[in-house]
Amino acid sequence: MEIDDSVMRRSNALHGMMQFARAIVADGHVSESEAKGFQAWIEANPDVIGIQAVDEIIGILTNFFSDGKLSDTERQKLIGVLERFGG
Repeated sequence: MEIDDSVMRRSNALHGMMQFARAIVADGHVSESEAKGFQAWIEANPDVIGIQAVDEIIGILTNFFSDGKLSDTERQKLIGVLERFGG
């Protein structure tokens, strides 16, 4: 059975995103630069957009950075989301 290239790209991108999420939360802290880097990674890898969990993370990041800062409360929520997503 042949797998469509778009399915493979999406699968690979999702796997990479999960690894990135794990790496970010490995120390139990998410810096603003890590969160912005994660947001930029998602934007650079559009194959993951449209997956419910990813879209939730995109919404959270967009909302968090609407004021240009990541508050401590937002940071803790993001850690929880990334931990659940990264597995």
